[in-house]
Amino acid sequence: AIVMRAVVVGLFLLASTPVLAEPDCKKDVDAAFAKLRQEKSFRLDTTITNAEGTLKMRADYVLPDRMHQTVKLGGDGLPMEMIVIGNKAWSNQGGGWAELPQQFADTVAKQIKETVAQAPKVATDYKCVGDKEFEGKTYALYQGVLAMPLPTDAKEKGPRLSAVSVPNQQSVYIDKTTGLPVRNIVTSVTDPNKRLFDGTFAVMGELKIDPPAVSAN
Repeated sequence: AIVMRAVVVGLFLLASTPVLAEPDCKKDVDAAFAKLRQEKSFRLDTTITNAEGTLKMRADYVLPDRMHQTVKLGGDGLPMEMIVIGNKAWSNQGGGWAELPQQFADTVAKQIKETVAQAPKVATDYKCVGDKEFEGKTYALYQGVLAMPLPTDAKEKGPRLSAVSVPNQQSVYIDKTTGLPVRNIVTSVTDPNKRLFDGTFAVMGELKIDPPAVSAN
């Protein structure tokens, strides 16, 4: 369940939908992520922080349909892994690799297809902040306020900002030389120094993801 929750969070934030933005800036960010998909093999290292603690996640992707994810909770937690290839998925939570139920595998495979391998179907917009120095290098920065999720009993459907919830801000840093996204950071608009989600992208030229050896029961 923890691994599934992690992959849902990671993929959702990779394709989240900021509002209150500018069309030209949307094109810049869309082009950067399209270029990342063209690279076929890349890695996303993520740190997620919430009330339950800190989760570190590494997801290697070989497009169109392969992923190897490693999740670690806290400083001393054992890593949990998941491999997805096509419509098959396996997990290893410390006792060896085991194939996951087909329904679960289909769900994760669909998420990879819709939020990583293909351009997200949602309308993703950003504001152009301009050049920004970050950790010793200057990037093109794009930001947007994330739409808050609707409660399950909401009468009106669709993304919107909640008047009672504190919205989060997404910041995407794009390398000015390569045109590729480098960082994807989400913070609360009331505390921009507190990172809720911090993802780092890296192109991986020789990355391979193969089916694991399943442990005998």
